[in-house]
Amino acid sequence: METPFPAASSSRLADGVVVQPRKFEFQDLASVPQYWFANNSILTHFENAFSILIPPGERFFIRSVRAYRDQVRDPELKELVRAFSQQEGLHMRAHNELNASFSAFGVDVDRETAASERVFKWLETYLPKRVKLGMTAFLEHITATGAHSLFTHPLVAESMHPKMLEFWKWHAIEELEHKSVAFDVFQETGGGYFSRVLSVIPAVVVLLFYLNRIALRMIRDDPNKPSAETRREARRFQAKVVGPQLPLILDYFRPSFHPRDFDDARYITEWYQSAEAA
Repeated sequence: METPFPAASSSRLADGVVVQPRKFEFQDLASVPQYWFANNSILTHFENAFSILIPPGERFFIRSVRAYRDQVRDPELKELVRAFSQQEGLHMRAHNELNASFSAFGVDVDRETAASERVFKWLETYLPKRVKLGMTAFLEHITATGAHSLFTHPLVAESMHPKMLEFWKWHAIEELEHKSVAFDVFQETGGGYFSRVLSVIPAVVVLLFYLNRIALRMIRDDPNKPSAETRREARRFQAKVVGPQLPLILDYFRPSFHPRDFDDARYITEWYQSAEAA
């Protein structure tokens, strides 16, 4: 896998872990079936909606963290911010390529992309920069929790088409590598518990309201209407996967919480040694 930028190492990271920006290249994306997640239209539409939110979300994260770059005194953290920003930039590129492929299945990608861009532009324009950084810290915790689930819950990986599993593993590893960067910047530039928790509110609105809105439009526009069994399968899957994630997500509200409280080094270093990372 191409590494266009140098890795950032730090004593803040677990042994053997670095923040390495990597360029993901899709191979034969056209071979991925329409319903690539559990062969279920509902689950696939929700995952695709999440992918559509990612590029403007990543840009928002980069700008929110870099707004405090001059206040970061630790040289190691400065390096981590640099690598974090480069990773997120490469995620934007890869997800834009993936999202464009949805149009082959009748998704109005331009409409959904424009809607996502408007949401994050509004947030960037009107929210205080401390809240934007707090949002980033929380949403990075959410994505790290999802990444953790990909490696710890067999059902998630087993349900993905192999090409999409390779893609989401790459993204998940990088989320685990940099999961504490925004949080560390938030803390080290004066962010306290109250502002951290307050920032969760707009983050949850974006994640739940707009993710659902995009996914439901995709489901509505899909000529293959989901059957009652498809809906039941989606509910069963979500109950099995989302339920175990809730305690990890809610741990964010513990005053002494830190993203590195959950050690994912094993999954990261195993991926380093795999053929997927080559």
